[in-house]
Amino acid sequence: MSKIRIAIADDQLLFIQGLKMIIEQDPTLEVSFSAQNGKVFLEKLMAQPDMADIVLLDLEMPVMDGVKVLMEIIANNYPIKVIILTSHYNDGMIIKLLDEGAAGFLAKNEDPDVVIETIRQVHQKSFYINNYILQLIRNRRLFAKKRTSQQDLTKRESEILTLICEEKTNKEIADMLYLSARTVEGHRQNILEKTGCKNTVGLVIYAIEHHIIDINISRYH
Repeated sequence: MSKIRIAIADDQLLFIQGLKMIIEQDPTLEVSFSAQNGKVFLEKLMAQPDMADIVLLDLEMPVMDGVKVLMEIIANNYPIKVIILTSHYNDGMIIKLLDEGAAGFLAKNEDPDVVIETIRQVHQKSFYINNYILQLIRNRRLFAKKRTSQQDLTKRESEILTLICEEKTNKEIADMLYLSARTVEGHRQNILEKTGCKNTVGLVIYAIEHHIIDINISRYH
C-alpha cells in the first residue's frame, strides 16, 4: 500500500525535524520534502506538483507566508491538500482560510496523536473539522447574515450537497440517485459556483450555516 506523502513548510528547521520524526513513526506516512519559506515550497511544488498529498503549512514564514502560498495552491489547482500550522488561533483568520480552501488546522503545540489523526482525516475526507472550528461555524451561523450574493440551490443540488457532506463519493451519489457520475460532478461544480466555496470543507461550512445539514461533530471525526 502506498504511503501518504507529506510536505512541510515552516521557517524553523528544528520544528520541521521534530514534525518529521512524529510523522514517520507511522509506517503509512512519509515526509516527501520540506521548505523553510513559502517561495521555496512553491518552487518545489511547481517542479513536481504530485510530490505530496498534503502540506503542513506554517502561516508565518519569511519571503512568502502561508496565506499567500494557500492562495497560489488554490489559484493553480495544485493537487495537494493544505493543513494550516499556527502558533495561535485567530478566529477570523481560521474561517477565512477555510473559506479560501484550507482543509484543516493544527496548533504547533498539538499532541502528536492529533497531528497523525488530522493528516489521516484530511487524506480520507479532504477536510477535518475539530470541536474548536465547529464552534466557530456555529457562532458564525448564529450571528452572520445569509450571504445575499449567492444563488439559491435547487432541490437536487441541496440533496447532492447533503450527500457530499456525508462524505459520499461522486460514484456513490450517482448510484444512490440513479444518475451518472458525470452528472453528479456537474451538479457539484454548479454548487461550488453558486456558493462561492473552494472545496469540500467550504461546502460543509455553507451547509451548516444555511441549515442544509445538522451540526454533529461525530460526523466529521
